[in-house]
Amino acid sequence: MINGNPEISVVIIAFNGIEFIDACLSTTYESLKELTSEVIVVDNGSIDGTPELISDKYPDTILIRNNTNLGFARAANQGFEQAGGEYVLLLNQDIRIKGEAIPGLLQRMKQDSRIGTIGPKFIGFDGRLQKACRAFPTYHNMFYVMIGLSRLFPGSPILAEWKMTWFDHLTEREVDQPMGAALMIRRDVLEELGGFDERFGVFFNDVDFCRRVKEAGYINLYYPEAVIEHYYGGTIRRMKAAMVLKWHRSLYRYFKKYSRTFPSKVLLLFWGPLLFFSGLLRAARHKLL
Repeated sequence: MINGNPEISVVIIAFNGIEFIDACLSTTYESLKELTSEVIVVDNGSIDGTPELISDKYPDTILIRNNTNLGFARAANQGFEQAGGEYVLLLNQDIRIKGEAIPGLLQRMKQDSRIGTIGPKFIGFDGRLQKACRAFPTYHNMFYVMIGLSRLFPGSPILAEWKMTWFDHLTEREVDQPMGAALMIRRDVLEELGGFDERFGVFFNDVDFCRRVKEAGYINLYYPEAVIEHYYGGTIRRMKAAMVLKWHRSLYRYFKKYSRTFPSKVLLLFWGPLLFFSGLLRAARHKLL
């Protein structure tokens, strides 16, 4: 990392991530070493020693300590407000940066002013590809998920539209939404759109943001030449049942926000109970695991 006015600001959201944060920060700093940059960690009230480790081992990190968990969207906005870079890379704590991934994302974004956000290829800590791109949720593609058709026909661009399992994730392409666990954003786009919508605390804040990016005339790009390692669900796995219910509530809020026509409002009356009971069933299943 080179001192000076930062070209890129990395914002990491942390919450009881003691087992992840050291590797996340060490690989981030290594990838940033030839760039003018700053690293900001927003800690959402961790009680496992995460902020103390950051202060002791990474004193150059800008650490924002919240007394309680304010949710991902609010914490991200805190980081965005602090960030001084022309480009901002938002990271989950359960990330390990591989090699030149950050410079690669930055270089590709600079090549095209239409790019509002850009996301890398994700592989798990086990080395397996994670198919991380998504289409925007619609009533029909989420219905296929709820009734299991997307899982039965993962190669179908129609039945598996939402999770894009039909896409090999090996080639660059414009997408609706790259995964928010590692998402680079232009600073001027952040300012134009006003950051994340804090009504989406944990889930769908990145979906909503990418939708607003696209509606504003920019593109969301998937760029597999940059690779990061991601421990999928590392941040939320200890609270599976509660997170399932929050996921369904956030999806309902998403549909409510973007249901602008009378037929869509009517469909939402059907979707509300369906999401509620689906969430209860999934939460009960997780409690039994």
